[in-house]
Amino acid sequence: MVAAAVVGLLLAAPASASASPQSGPSGRLPVPAAKLTQVNVPGTTPLGAAAVDLKAAGYTEREFYADGKANRYRGATSGAVKTATVIDGNWPYRTRVLVRTPSPDHFNGTLIVEWTNVTIGVDADFVFAEAHDDLLREGYAYAVVSVQKVGVDRLKSWSPQRYGTLSVDASNVDPQGGGAVDATNDPLSWDVFTQVAEALKANVGPNPPLPGLTVRNVIATGQSQSAARLTTYYNTIQPLDHFFNGFVFWDRATSKLRPDVAVPAISVNSEALSISLYPPFGTSKYTREWEVAGTTHGSIYAADYVDKMFDRDKSLIGPNGQPESFTQWVEPSCTVLPAFSTIPTGLVIGDAMDSVRKWITTRRAAAPSIYFDRDANGALMRDSNGNVEGGIRLSQFVAPTAAVSASNGTAFPCSVSGSHRYYTPQELKARYHTHQAYVAQVTAAALTAVREGYELPYDAAAAVKDAIMSSVAR
Repeated sequence: MVAAAVVGLLLAAPASASASPQSGPSGRLPVPAAKLTQVNVPGTTPLGAAAVDLKAAGYTEREFYADGKANRYRGATSGAVKTATVIDGNWPYRTRVLVRTPSPDHFNGTLIVEWTNVTIGVDADFVFAEAHDDLLREGYAYAVVSVQKVGVDRLKSWSPQRYGTLSVDASNVDPQGGGAVDATNDPLSWDVFTQVAEALKANVGPNPPLPGLTVRNVIATGQSQSAARLTTYYNTIQPLDHFFNGFVFWDRATSKLRPDVAVPAISVNSEALSISLYPPFGTSKYTREWEVAGTTHGSIYAADYVDKMFDRDKSLIGPNGQPESFTQWVEPSCTVLPAFSTIPTGLVIGDAMDSVRKWITTRRAAAPSIYFDRDANGALMRDSNGNVEGGIRLSQFVAPTAAVSASNGTAFPCSVSGSHRYYTPQELKARYHTHQAYVAQVTAAALTAVREGYELPYDAAAAVKDAIMSSVAR
């Protein structure tokens, strides 16, 4: 009954102020769609297939080769705020895309396309890992694109039979001056990402990638290094192609997003990366920064998902030459174990996707940018318990069942992976005194997060229900 009451209150939340995003392809340069061919190599399996039961959620997953010819661009560099220019074209590529599709009656009209993260040497879809519960429940179609050379080369070495024909290679030398075209040796990545998304949205051919679905809008997303690449895309390529209808960056857009690009974009940022690595950059009519208290550069829930994926595929190879999990890759750099925060950042990512989708379809702007409190030197301000002040404060942070830290030593990756320690029953009793007091704190925080526009009503109601059913302070 309490959970139902929470939903009723949350659905009555006031609408945000409106702003009109770019609604169509006016002024677009022609963007040729990639050619998609379903992968069918007997005796092989996809690397990076979903590590959850998609069938139970009413989804199917298929993998396609994507073939096309890409341009190279000058000026698509980190921190750039001017539109890129074409150097030359007709560079052939072949990559792959994993496509996760709901049934037509569950589809909400939006396709999300994730630029895979390759920091650890193998493709990983960290946005889906973090927020898949919300994304599947809300009926998005989802595509995971291998865009960069590091990921594509690992696909080829992992299964030459399935992926041996893939290539995103091209000269990285600029004929004007001889410098590097692209800092990560991925000069074709911009067109590869756009052309694959274009083909998915068109959804044509004898074997369409999204059977029975009509895509009305497309949101680009990526985490960490992929979010950094998409920052450059937003500022230098989107003004040329005008293809994507919205962007969601997970940890994070790494520089100011151009205010003259009339495309909704939200950067969801962890506390871990906000401590010293990236200061806020300020936002505009179409862009938002949301900083989330207590969060790390991937939560314990995302780590569990990626662990299952890597353990199944044996795709991440450790220093000893043997396969290892994502957690095993992180832990050697940790000062404190276990790593990762228990604050579910995926709830905010899910809300960001919903906010961008509604911004596109109804012109209702997302909730405003929200930042941690900082002193005159830019350092995060903290309360007497060491908790950061300001930012989005989910109920799991306001009424915790574990002590969390967003930092963990100074060595990467654990420096941004944090740690957690679950409270004992005795500690929970001392903290909350009564079960009713704990539920009241969870409910108040959940109501606040949804009313302010940073959490979906379903997730808030689920948090309250979990609190009611828990044994905390009984």
